[in-house]
Amino acid sequence: MGTASAWVALAVICFGIFLAALDQTAVSAVLPVIVKDYEGAFSPSSVERGGWIVTAYLVGYTVFMPVMGRLADLLGHRRLFNISIIIFMAGSVLCAMAPNLKWLAAFRAVQAIGGGAIVPIAMGIVGLGFSRKMQAMAIGVLVSAGEAGGVIGPLYGALMAEPIGWRGIFWINVPLGLLVIAVVALLVPSWPRQRVYVDYRGAVLLAAILSAITIGLSGQHTLGWYQFVFPMFGLAIALLALFLWVERGQEHPVLRLGMFRNITFSAANLANILEGVAMITALVQVPFFAYATKSATPIEGGLLVIRMTVMIPIGAVIGGWLVNRLTHRVTAAIGFAMAAVGLFLVSRWTSDVTSAVQTRDLLITGFGFGLNSPPLAAAVVASVSRARVAVGSSLHIVAKTTGEMIGLAAISGWGIYTFENVLNLEALPLLDWQRLQIEVENRSIDALLVVLHRFFLLAALMCALAVIPALLINVRRDGVSDEESLELADELD
Repeated sequence: MGTASAWVALAVICFGIFLAALDQTAVSAVLPVIVKDYEGAFSPSSVERGGWIVTAYLVGYTVFMPVMGRLADLLGHRRLFNISIIIFMAGSVLCAMAPNLKWLAAFRAVQAIGGGAIVPIAMGIVGLGFSRKMQAMAIGVLVSAGEAGGVIGPLYGALMAEPIGWRGIFWINVPLGLLVIAVVALLVPSWPRQRVYVDYRGAVLLAAILSAITIGLSGQHTLGWYQFVFPMFGLAIALLALFLWVERGQEHPVLRLGMFRNITFSAANLANILEGVAMITALVQVPFFAYATKSATPIEGGLLVIRMTVMIPIGAVIGGWLVNRLTHRVTAAIGFAMAAVGLFLVSRWTSDVTSAVQTRDLLITGFGFGLNSPPLAAAVVASVSRARVAVGSSLHIVAKTTGEMIGLAAISGWGIYTFENVLNLEALPLLDWQRLQIEVENRSIDALLVVLHRFFLLAALMCALAVIPALLINVRRDGVSDEESLELADELD
């Protein structure tokens, strides 16, 4: 396939990635509205249940991503891409018709299976349609499409929900998905299928491990650490041992564990996991802060969080420029330090915080998140051989979504526990019913502020910790990856 045709195909696929990423964050600005619509009232316990609307999407997105690249080789990239879009549309329709929060979370996972499949399919197209020289640039375009969807998502969701309701966010995916399928049929060529081995056992075990950890963390408040969380962690450890045993000696494993022996590759992915925890905290909790303390509308919540997300692409452009001047490690470390400072400032917000202060703090946070993205992604690409660029880039995306998934599940249960302890309704004085309601409402706002402050402080800590692996990144100046250097040394021997 010619280079021009490859770029056309990539542009079409990028729209699919953009659409999937858009839905990943679109609900963050309208979560309070969704929760209130189903529960009838806004409460911290309902926030925990509502968090699964985001978490379930991350679970489906993450666990199905590794195996879909192999299935694309087996079934054909264009065919599996169309199947993925159909699954995404079907999940969207189910989400729009969901009768309660539990079903909505389940249908979000179905929706995410299609969305998560698009990324490895796109990586496969890069490997088939682009020369090694152009692969890094093409992967940069893919990453940018995903980042753009995540940036615009909160405001898009708020704007869509205002005139047609939050269910319209899901209904609109049907005509958009049909448009993508039609354009794919016209512009994307059909590549020959390859006879490959698909590691179904590894994929199932990996999904089970991530699900056990996420479900375990989400039950810390309602089911208890000793009764539920620790047993689920034990199950995850047992599944991990089985996964490692199954994967050893696999020619085409679902997760190539040998890549993590490279310090730069491991450090960049560890930093991305920590950033995932911090970023999902900000994306979800900033709109909740606006809703809980200022009775903000979905659009106002979306406009608040977009003050952070709008700076991510700006920071990414500057981060890409700084990489060759300050090195990968220094640029990434500065980005994480800025995000940590911004989130620390956010953790000090009060109920009467001014809009100017909110804007300042969120701009700093978003710029820091954007600044570290190019050095981390470039370090992953530079640390693996050219034949594994697509696999390495996919794992880098999985690392971030894993951090988001586990982080959101962990803080939700912890937040409810903290809220109830701070609220301490048992210590309420004896008052008449009207004064008692006012006292409970005031205490609830104060307790919620304490919880949100701790959420943002934890997110700041994650970014501060990410500075450590960022400083361990070491990218060779000659452009030769560590893997290729070792292979060359073996040949000379």
